[in-house]
Amino acid sequence: MDIDSVFKPLAKELIQNVFPTAIVYHRSDSVAYNPASGDVTETVTDYAIKAGVLSRERVEDGGVGETYQLSLWVDHSSTGLPLLPKTGDYVSYDGISWKVVQVAPTYSSKGLIASKLVVRNR
Repeated sequence: MDIDSVFKPLAKELIQNVFPTAIVYHRSDSVAYNPASGDVTETVTDYAIKAGVLSRERVEDGGVGETYQLSLWVDHSSTGLPLLPKTGDYVSYDGISWKVVQVAPTYSSKGLIASKLVVRNR
């Protein structure tokens, strides 16, 4: 039995059909700096996908500040995220932009299956 044929469909089913939450994953492809103008231009590719949001936490920053943090799963099927997530990318969820601060674990066999992301509000 091929592990990909068992777990890839399972990840897709759970994330996209059982616990589906619409998000947009913003992949930062490149950053260019123009020294003449001082402009920094970032190239971003957006992926409208489903995610399984596990939890939402509030973390004290000290004083009156708070940071919100989400834990979520994304699958790497043909209708999920087609690439390995990386820190520094962003997720749009619930009208808020969240920075990816941790990617662990990522399950894979011959190909990517699913990744757990920890994201914080910007």
